[in-house]
Parts: sequence; structure tokens; C-alpha cells
Amino acid sequence: MAAEEIGNVGKTPAGDIMTSRKVYMITLVQPSTGAPDGFEELYNDYWEAVERQVSQLEAKAGIVMRIFAEGVIGKGDDAMLMIQQSNPGAHRMVRQRVSAGAVFEDFEDTDLFGQVIDWGRCLQSGLINRTVADTIQTHYVAAADKRISHLQNRLAEGILESEAALLLSGDPSITLPAGVEKFVISPPELDSIERWVRQANEAIRKQMADEQSRETASEASSPPKPDSQVGSRSKLWTPGDR
Repeated sequence: MAAEEIGNVGKTPAGDIMTSRKVYMITLVQPSTGAPDGFEELYNDYWEAVERQVSQLEAKAGIVMRIFAEGVIGKGDDAMLMIQQSNPGAHRMVRQRVSAGAVFEDFEDTDLFGQVIDWGRCLQSGLINRTVADTIQTHYVAAADKRISHLQNRLAEGILESEAALLLSGDPSITLPAGVEKFVISPPELDSIERWVRQANEAIRKQMADEQSRETASEASSPPKPDSQVGSRSKLWTPGDR
């Protein structure tokens, strides 16, 4: 992913930036207990780089006054506790701004968020009937569209004139409400994480292929293994796996 230059702020008169409503968009990179060696350091480097870039942007365009986070239910102390438990790197950055006066806003609708999660799980459950799959897909898309509309309304209503908000999102391409400027925080460390994940998964694929080749060779000269031993190899890993 190419980095979005926060230097783009300089192309707009400083007065216009300071008086406009704006969102500082951050990709929500999650920690992962049990990740292959090397990820934790990249994870920490990423959030430290995000902190530096947000601080630079605040100096040019305005101090963060509102905080919104996808996947976080509740607001204020409840939201802070949830993000502290789920993402220490993000929590460190958010905590500094809440201590300085920023408000952690209610963002997700609990019911809509739950619908999207559950319909998504249904789609991933290995359905064999096309009618059932199409029905679930229809419900999933409807819930996802309603959720996006709700999030956009929360941003439109929650960010006041001249305010800057911080948005922690899994999708930095999310469309913002009209009249709200978007600044994407995307340091080189994000590219490093994505590159590392690709390399780690490629190594896992190679290991799985090698093991499968050895199994095939072994099965050709010995009785078949019980079903319980087949397919028990390591799966591909992505950030957020536990």
C-alpha cells in the first residue's frame, strides 16, 4: 500500500484547514498473540509511527477533539476499556488524546454490528445450498449497508464545525460525509507489515506443500492414516489471529 503523504495538508491554506471539519484516518492494525517471530516489533513500530504522524498533523490542521473506532461498542470509559483490552498500541495513542480533552464517541450500533458479524460467519460456514447462500448473502449486504450508513451519520453528527476527529478503521477507503475532509495516516511501517505478512504466509505455504509431499510419499508405502490425523497442519496466519 502506498503511503499517503500527510504533507498534502500544505496544499490548502492553513486557515481553511483549521476551520474545516476533518478526520484523521488510521488503519486499525491489530495485535496477534502467537504470531510468528517478528510481527510484534513491526506492530509496535507501526503505532509509534502513527503517533508521530498524527502529532505532526495536529500541529498543522488541528488537535483531535473526537475519537471514533470501528468494532468498539460504547463510548467514554467503556470504549477505552474495550480498546485497551483488544489493541494496546491503539490504546496508547488514544489515551494521550483523551487525557488532553478528546472525547471517545459512540460509533457502532450494537445490533447492526452484531448482524454483520453473524451473517458473515454464516457465509464462511461451508454452505452447500445455493438458495440458502444467496439468502444469507442478501441479509449480510443489507446489514452491512445499514451499518455503513449509521457510521457515516455518526461522523456527520458527531464532528462539530472546525473540529478534527480521529477514526480507527479497518477500511481507510471508507466514504466520509460531505463537508468532512479526510487525511489518511499511512506511514512506511504499514507497508512493512503488509510485506512481512505476505512473506510469512508464503513461507507457511511452502512448509505445507513440503509436508504434503512427504505425507503423500509416506502414504504410498504405508497404510492410510486415520482421518483425525489428516488436514491437521498449520493454517495461514494474518494479523488478529489468536
